[in-house]
Amino acid sequence: MKVFLDTSALVSYYNEDDDLHENASEVMSRFLSGQLPLTNFFISDYVFDETVTVLERVIGKHDLAIRVGEALRSSPRTTWMRVDEPTFEASWKLFGDTRDASFTDCTSFVLMKSRGLQAAFTFDRHFKKAGFRTIP
Repeated sequence: MKVFLDTSALVSYYNEDDDLHENASEVMSRFLSGQLPLTNFFISDYVFDETVTVLERVIGKHDLAIRVGEALRSSPRTTWMRVDEPTFEASWKLFGDTRDASFTDCTSFVLMKSRGLQAAFTFDRHFKKAGFRTIP
């Protein structure tokens, strides 16, 4: 299974003070042990930006933001997706038609659809609302 990584799950997994840390850690353990089938993780440059920014600016953990950024950048299990001009334009249109999802969410939805990704590791309800399978 190909799984898109969302900011909500990444922040919960890496931030031990997060209310959903235990849940995120359990899911990640299941991925890494093979209990949840996984062929590859996918992440976008916008989700990377959002993740390290939340860890740095909202949570105030600079060292953690750097560690997470380096872990994501060097992970052999993770494929990067970039928001190019056509993706940006499609995301902007979707954002205009959507009332409660962030622009970053819209870029994720467009990228996931373009790559045929059907599942996301996320705690964000907008992914389910957009028609994707959410894990957990």
